[in-house]
Amino acid sequence: MTRPISLLPISVLLVAPFAAAESLNDVLARMDKSAASFQSMNASLTQLNHTEVINDNETLNAAVTMKKAKDGIVGRVDFGEPNRKIVSIRERQLFIYYPKSNSVDIYDVGEYGDQLDEFLLLGFATSGKELQKNYKVRLLGTQTVAGKVTTHLELTPKSKKAQDMFKKADIWLAQDANYPVQERIDKNGQDYTLITYSDVKLNPPLSDKDLELVLPPGVKKVRPQK
Repeated sequence: MTRPISLLPISVLLVAPFAAAESLNDVLARMDKSAASFQSMNASLTQLNHTEVINDNETLNAAVTMKKAKDGIVGRVDFGEPNRKIVSIRERQLFIYYPKSNSVDIYDVGEYGDQLDEFLLLGFATSGKELQKNYKVRLLGTQTVAGKVTTHLELTPKSKKAQDMFKKADIWLAQDANYPVQERIDKNGQDYTLITYSDVKLNPPLSDKDLELVLPPGVKKVRPQK
């Protein structure tokens, strides 16, 4: 008996390579439009930190919430176990709270505030005009990431301050939505951070309380910059 031939794998092979390709101008225009409407976001993320010298990969899971404010970005990232910590930014200060040791590291990021805002919102509220102003932008084509068709951009920072933070960044922008599915930040050509977003919600109603970091009594405050 002749077995019926399944057409599904064939159809997948035929369709996948021909996912709609965007030109760089198309992508930048789409980013201009989405940046104008951005106010806030929340999402789940998986963060992989690669350290080349010891060939080590650390994988972290977190919930991230951010919104625009008058004095810059207000954001909070809650990392889960086993190395639980909360990262918070507001008023040009970065807080990293470690519940197990009941200590918080406090950094003044005023000098790098604009670069940090730009870094945090990369792909969410960065307009195409800002992208071209601050980066050398290269279109690397269409790829499927986490089940979504995406457009892959490579970004090389132009300013010295931004170069102090990272060597280059890659973002994979969903073609059916206005947010990145994945970002890769290359720190020095060998070490990198790969972030994959899921359950992304754009412009949810957020109060200050949703992003507030309430420190418990007796917390040890450390200022590594001093």
